[in-house]
Amino acid sequence: MKITEDLISSVVLKVNGSYKVKHHPNGPETEEVVEIDFTPPFRRVHMIHGLEEKINEKIPSDLNT
Repeated sequence: MKITEDLISSVVLKVNGSYKVKHHPNGPETEEVVEIDFTPPFRRVHMIHGLEEKINEKIPSDLNT
């Protein structure tokens, strides 16, 4: 995770001059702008717990079922 974090944040900084990037999720001609912050350290989220929060469902601990 640390290697990926260092790679992504350093590329964003060199390309953009800042860790913060403005993104137009609905296309460049739209007014909605979302600022994405690539400042390290990135927040760590456990994959299964994060998915459960987003889908509002409990994922079985035995993923073979």
